[in-house]
Amino acid sequence: MKIYFLIISFLSIVLFFLNCEKNEIEFADENITIGTQSPGFSIYKTKEDYFEYINVGIDSLGNITSYPVYNKNSINIVDIGNTKYKYTQRWRLKSGYIVDKEIGCNNAFTNVTFSEQINYIESNSCDITSDWYQTRIIDKNPFLSYYYTIGDTIPRLFTLGEINEMIENGTLETVFTKIK
Repeated sequence: MKIYFLIISFLSIVLFFLNCEKNEIEFADENITIGTQSPGFSIYKTKEDYFEYINVGIDSLGNITSYPVYNKNSINIVDIGNTKYKYTQRWRLKSGYIVDKEIGCNNAFTNVTFSEQINYIESNSCDITSDWYQTRIIDKNPFLSYYYTIGDTIPRLFTLGEINEMIENGTLETVFTKIK
């Protein structure tokens, strides 16, 4: 009877774990094309997964120097339903890197999601201040590596697939400026 119970318990546990849903990471379409024309874009890797979080500019003392205020009508925001919003200027690459059109190397990440900020503004009919963000900073030095394109005199276009290949081949630094 004990063996029967152990076998049933073991099979139940195995089936439980096989049926658990895994959070799938949504990688960017490798055919998306971005250009080096001003303001350019950044390629970076962070210590943690901050993909859904808003970043703010900070100075050497940790004071906020710039912060975004998005609403549901912002050009870089898409309504995906159920009070959820997606930021359209940041793409996840398969190699753990992120491509972002609106982030600087002196930025910090907050624990504020794009959806949270937009819903807060919509429900409170008020502006967000730097003080609100200051209390929400979770990482003032998030980058493990950071590359940037400075507006080329002759603009170049890259697909996200080409950038993935450069990362995999170790040739990113031959095309982009390594800041960190």
